[in-house]
Amino acid sequence: MRVGMALMLVVVLAAAGNAAMMMHRVKLQPTPLAKNAGLGGATGFADVDVDKGTVKITVQLAAGTHLPMGSVLEGWVVDAGRKGGPGMSHASEKDQKYGAAFGNEEFATLSRDIPYALSTGILRSRGGSMRTYVGSFKIDNTLGPYNAVVITVESDGNKGAYDPRPGTPVLVGEIAK
Repeated sequence: MRVGMALMLVVVLAAAGNAAMMMHRVKLQPTPLAKNAGLGGATGFADVDVDKGTVKITVQLAAGTHLPMGSVLEGWVVDAGRKGGPGMSHASEKDQKYGAAFGNEEFATLSRDIPYALSTGILRSRGGSMRTYVGSFKIDNTLGPYNAVVITVESDGNKGAYDPRPGTPVLVGEIAK
């Protein structure tokens, strides 16, 4: 009986250790462009579970600062692409063994060079606070291709014609692999 309980305890502890390894806390740092929006003192973090496809973001603005009028903060998970951007590139060609992406090799080559991003949504003020913004996101897929979390300031407030591309990056943090 004791051996069985000890074995069960080892299995439970191993499972808890694996669960902790899947969750990554990403420290978000201001980009040089954050100063342009008056957000140079902003900080934050994102809890990312790559396997479960979840992201929880918290951003804290510095005392005395606020978002520019009409702007919103939006979260993103991104892949750097081959020409640079936040994080390291993890673009893969393994899924293209039956033909080039977009059905065109030249366009496929160009598309691998640029970063790509997936919006995690607009961050909302927490409890009416004008300094703390939060957001959460879940996708029924892995976040394995993405290697950074980026917070952008969308100067149009994402009103009008929706643009699925990121605005000005103000915070960035790399997802540990």
